[in-house]
Amino acid sequence: MNQTVSSSSRARDDYRLGLVFFRKRQWRAAARHFGLAQRRAARDDEYLNVYASCQGLSLIRCGDPSGLNQCRHAAGRERVRPEVFVNLVLAELRFRHRRRAWEALCRGLALDPDHPVLHKLARKMDRRRRPAIGFLKREHPLNKWLGKATWRLLKRPGRRRA
Repeated sequence: MNQTVSSSSRARDDYRLGLVFFRKRQWRAAARHFGLAQRRAARDDEYLNVYASCQGLSLIRCGDPSGLNQCRHAAGRERVRPEVFVNLVLAELRFRHRRRAWEALCRGLALDPDHPVLHKLARKMDRRRRPAIGFLKREHPLNKWLGKATWRLLKRPGRRRA
């Protein structure tokens, strides 16, 4: 039992250090420390999925797409902590998986309906541009086509968004 306590405290120390590196945008160092926290944590550690999802998000920021599966796996096991779903939403948005991000956001809000970061992400995701032709419905094929075309133009490097 004493060894479990010491390994849990070392895991939390590695997690805190990972957060410091994450805030400094030093993604590789953050991923390394989150991975250490995950390996040092006991199997029944309540923060195990938080460590895994943080490592996954750090890996994504490093350019490693395998972090997305790690975030998804951690969220699949999580039953208490909405932070895991915040990380999954950010990971899904990074890969432009809007529907999956929305599903993760809803699952996180089911755990904690008052979570401020999830509400902020919901407001950010809910923004849509105005239809290209205002008197036509958003679903009209011409509006859809023009919307996609202008979105591609706005996403090019060197162009500014309106």
